[in-house]
Amino acid sequence: MQRQKKESIVGELTEQLDGIGVVILSDFTGMDVETATEIRNRLREASAQYRVVKNTLARRVFDGVGLGSLVEHMTGPNALVLSETDPVAPAKILVEFEKKKKTPTIKIGWVNSAIMTAADIRKLATLPSREVLLAQIAGGFQAPVAGMARLLTELLRKFVATLDAVAKEKAAA
Repeated sequence: MQRQKKESIVGELTEQLDGIGVVILSDFTGMDVETATEIRNRLREASAQYRVVKNTLARRVFDGVGLGSLVEHMTGPNALVLSETDPVAPAKILVEFEKKKKTPTIKIGWVNSAIMTAADIRKLATLPSREVLLAQIAGGFQAPVAGMARLLTELLRKFVATLDAVAKEKAAA
């Protein structure tokens, strides 16, 4: 590879990693083209990117952007899964492919400035999606209000029933 091409790849990857929140390092040994295409498409749908970069170039970029702790895991054929915000969706996709096709194999990850082991990323994949979590939080906020509304409705119903009973009693007397 020519020096200019290498410099352009390093510059592009550095710029890409600048605002990134999730980097997952995976080993793609034994992956066929069909699987690679499928995983790229699935990750693209989840607003993530699957990128294969030479280890020497990736090491240079990682050292430059403060991801030096990932450098020691840069052995063999590696691919990077990059996502700006959501770590759950890419983790789910990788774990699904790892179970189904045995490749890619998750090595390590960096999520919101914290290093995560492969086991941590697999646990992360068991979490519900961001939308589901937000819906659960909204439901949690709504439940006490809905309970209060039911309580007030029941109190009002009992009050009206009591008034009706008193009115019937007075009419009978």
